[in-house]
Amino acid sequence: MKKLEINKKDIEYNLNEIKKRIEGKNVNIIAVVKANGMGLDLVKYSKFLVESGINTLAVANFDEAIDLRLADINEEILMLSPIITKNELQELIEKNITLTIGSFEEFEMIENICSKIDKKAKAHIKIDTGFGRYGFLYDDKDTVLEMLKKVQNVEITGMFTHFSNAKNEKDTRLQFNRFISIINYLKDNGYSIDRLHCSASTAFIKYPDMMLNSVRLGSIIQGRTLYEKEKFKKVGKFKSIITEIKELPKGYNISYGNTYKTKQKTKVAIVPVGYMDGLNKDKLRDDFSLKNNIISVLMEFRKIFTDNSIKVKIENTDYKVIGRLGMYHSIVDISSAKNIKVGDEVELSITPLQTNEKIRREYI
Repeated sequence: MKKLEINKKDIEYNLNEIKKRIEGKNVNIIAVVKANGMGLDLVKYSKFLVESGINTLAVANFDEAIDLRLADINEEILMLSPIITKNELQELIEKNITLTIGSFEEFEMIENICSKIDKKAKAHIKIDTGFGRYGFLYDDKDTVLEMLKKVQNVEITGMFTHFSNAKNEKDTRLQFNRFISIINYLKDNGYSIDRLHCSASTAFIKYPDMMLNSVRLGSIIQGRTLYEKEKFKKVGKFKSIITEIKELPKGYNISYGNTYKTKQKTKVAIVPVGYMDGLNKDKLRDDFSLKNNIISVLMEFRKIFTDNSIKVKIENTDYKVIGRLGMYHSIVDISSAKNIKVGDEVELSITPLQTNEKIRREYI
């Protein structure tokens, strides 16, 4: 048994904290649900957000947008990335997905498809103010203006940019000022765009003056934020159970690579969760190369001086994982425990985004 348990009250609490910060400011929340609903299950999470009053969801790819429509979610869905595949674009337009336009060529493609299927599309303009990814360059104001003059079948409902390093105020203010500059240029030429957004979670907290009239929030709704952590609740607890308990003699090998041996008689619990489920997967791999075995030995050596071991929680007490992680198992030292038994619940530190998409998400 393994699951990611999600308490609805924790999400509600975070949403209320967010709403306090925009109260009276006429700021709309765009909830980012990319990457399987930021790990909380795309459809379940999106439906919960809609029930909580969110009316715009943002996704990163075609499949996410279509899955939400197939789940009978009728609220606005904003595609954050430009799409250039004609068949996909047409389906998105037919399903009333709000598109992102990041170049004149993308605009012409959308206009052409709309004219062929006799349907209007909605879109936001993406401005590249210093990220180097999608979008019109911030100083290419004339191209954006030319596009707006040629609009026939596309309703431009918003414009946005994305900060590359929101922790750095100097860099972020430079990008923000570049964005404001193009907004003002378009206004001076008779074009006022309704929804303007540049702040994601970190900027939302750190720079309240940059909210404009919309904010794109993802991780902060889960309570995973770099700033003011104490004001938000982390959402999602990964839980499993103990499937086996045994006592191992002194000098006994633990797991792959023979990198860990017991220093005394050791009682261990086997938990059916490994790096493929998301546990520490950014640091460990199940391969038997000399390089990775050396790395594993060095990591064990380092633990002599600093305790950076993986821990799990059983009956509100932390216990160390010993030996190398397996693909689907962990071995836990429970020598100090008295009453732990097979079937007891285990809580593991795996964030929703790291949690394998196939793991069941359970809302309580």
